[in-house]
Amino acid sequence: MRRSMIMTRHLPGGKMTMLFWGFQTWGFQTASRTSLRLAVLLMLCVTGSGQTSPGTGMRPVDYVNPLIGTAPMTDEEYLGNNPAPGEELYYGCVNPGAMVPNTAGHLCVGPVSGYDGERYHVRGSGYRFTDATLMGFTILNGEYHDDNKLLFMPTTGMVKTIPGTRADPFKGYRSAKDTAQEKASPGYYTVFLPTYGIKVELTATQHCGFQRYHFPSSQQANVLLDLANSQPFATNATVHFIDKHTISGFQDSGTDTVYHLVGNSRIYFYAVFNKDFSQAGTWKNGLVSPGSLLTTGMPLGAYVTFTTVAEEQVLIKVGTSNISEEDAEKNLAAEIPGMDFDDIRRQAETAWSSILDRIIVDGGSESDRVNFYTAVYRKNGYSWDGRPRREAATSGQKTVFHGSWGGGYWGPGAVSGVVGDYKKGFGHPDLSEAYTKLRNDALYGGGAAGAAYRKYGYIPADAGVNDYVNRTIGLSYDDYALAELARIVGRESDRQFFSARAKDYTHLFNAAIGFFTPRRTDGSWILPLNPYDFHAEDIYREGNAWNYLWFNAGDIYGLMNLLGGRSVFISRLDTFFAMPFPPGATPLRDCTGLIGLYCHGNEQYRHIPYLYDYAGQPWKTQHIIRRIQKELYRAVPAGLCGMDDYGTIEGWYAMSVLGYGEVDPVSGYYAIGSPLFPKATIWLKGANSGTFTIEAHNVSDTNQYIQSATLNGKPLREARFRQTDMVAGGSLIFEMGPTPNQHWGIEPDYARPQDR
Repeated sequence: MRRSMIMTRHLPGGKMTMLFWGFQTWGFQTASRTSLRLAVLLMLCVTGSGQTSPGTGMRPVDYVNPLIGTAPMTDEEYLGNNPAPGEELYYGCVNPGAMVPNTAGHLCVGPVSGYDGERYHVRGSGYRFTDATLMGFTILNGEYHDDNKLLFMPTTGMVKTIPGTRADPFKGYRSAKDTAQEKASPGYYTVFLPTYGIKVELTATQHCGFQRYHFPSSQQANVLLDLANSQPFATNATVHFIDKHTISGFQDSGTDTVYHLVGNSRIYFYAVFNKDFSQAGTWKNGLVSPGSLLTTGMPLGAYVTFTTVAEEQVLIKVGTSNISEEDAEKNLAAEIPGMDFDDIRRQAETAWSSILDRIIVDGGSESDRVNFYTAVYRKNGYSWDGRPRREAATSGQKTVFHGSWGGGYWGPGAVSGVVGDYKKGFGHPDLSEAYTKLRNDALYGGGAAGAAYRKYGYIPADAGVNDYVNRTIGLSYDDYALAELARIVGRESDRQFFSARAKDYTHLFNAAIGFFTPRRTDGSWILPLNPYDFHAEDIYREGNAWNYLWFNAGDIYGLMNLLGGRSVFISRLDTFFAMPFPPGATPLRDCTGLIGLYCHGNEQYRHIPYLYDYAGQPWKTQHIIRRIQKELYRAVPAGLCGMDDYGTIEGWYAMSVLGYGEVDPVSGYYAIGSPLFPKATIWLKGANSGTFTIEAHNVSDTNQYIQSATLNGKPLREARFRQTDMVAGGSLIFEMGPTPNQHWGIEPDYARPQDR
């Protein structure tokens, strides 16, 4: 659950003309103005229709609950021996703060309860619902410990310069929070701070945060700006007072030494208050300097003080930039020209409605609708995801991709995205140009991992590369994708070369024990291996032998042959989903959300439930998918079984409840699972804009099995379909029932190996 990020300047917000909605097994990405890797890509209507869900009178935006995923799921059966000794339980690591769609970064104005889980980003968002106190509200918030910056805190009474800790909160300026008065919705967050009697409200624009504090009657109502507390750790800052209602400056933060992230190290701000300060000053090294108008260095902060009457509102609008203070001021002037908090909140909600209204679901429970629209909201709150890294820039009508062969921690690079985009019919790059670069990477790039892979046909355990088993499998998948790209551009000899090399992952299959296991440069196996033990960063990346058995989605039938045929493949899958996780196996914070041995909480495994479709038993996929939908997604703060990873875990849900998922983007197909809603209407955007409907007749918690299906009016006999089958005026209709139909979805027998 990790990614690299270089934060870029936010571009001016504009009317969004289409929604790129991508969920993918290896990494999940979205884009607004640029075309990124798209696995499931729904091109939707220009603007929202302001529609309400049939029968409820509620709008899609009304169902979103940003508090989902802010607390850990504590059911022991799903935890896989977690937490490890001395650690906290993992959770969604999301922040419930206010944001607008696709901010191209981390502008999310939200609460912070503590940074003390930094070592393993267990508290990456800086917030956990179950914490009893808050230390303030930051203008930027991430899910990892890499972008919690510009910390504001309203208080009354004496100015304090440190936040205190969760264990000793009142040593500093912390406050208790009233959970009953804590609420969040798209573009808005509010909470009451009983320690000070202050109601806090937050909203946002693309580059700006807006705060509204309702103070009690006080001779010393304060707003603190603590520039010494951030994630990553603050290294330098400057704050200066422009006039009696304006503060500006910058905050620098260090590099994440755990994951070696390269972030935007400096954030500039320009903050304007709605009333003049009664008093103001700065602090440095804990020493308060009343009347000081400028200070620099670390640790430091600033404070302003007002005399307030009961319920008096103090508003603060904060422009941000990673270019300059002047640019932050320009962003603020452009996006929040006045001081109308409610108007900005309405604008944020309208922006979200323009996205959420593009899919209207009928039926299902209220919890189902909350989960669905929250998932769509989360997925579209971010315009990028860094794994696998793939940048895109547009110039006129041409899209230029800068992809890579060979990923980071897991192996797969950008090749499958290039091929998948092409097969889905979306804006793809010059394929010949892309192929030339990716081919060169495959022959000469990939660093030490690529060099070892090319030399040995696998990455040996003693080659100085971590995560060597899963990287070997991932690089083989890249070669498979590159072979398909070679076929598309007409390079037949290359296709044959990369197709052959794509089988190199088999060199790590140990037939004696039936798993992919490590071996040395001399070819000898490293044994014994406990296939249940989770590994963090050595043999496997955040996983074990059981979960990585199914990793190579590009050669599922080759895996069937390795295992001994289709019946053995099915038997191993049955065991995988049914066997309880052994009590003595090593836990791992990243691997939660277990059903049997299957780990839904980590992103690289979520294609596995669909593998029964490939083996001719799609009813088992339908059953497992429905279990995951109902057991591992809940409309409560403790509603996510693992880290959200910028919409990845919720993106899977949003797609699965519509009835399908993706296993292999290179294939161009989606695998069918179990639809949850009786009807979903999707507005398509394009030359032939219109609606595509997905219906599931008689669907219910009991009727989870597909009896038959039609696609655009024709019988659908396979448990799969293509993106290009989603056409305006088209439909995908399922007939559902309480028992499996073991005759649907098993024909035709496409490339399926015979039983042995």
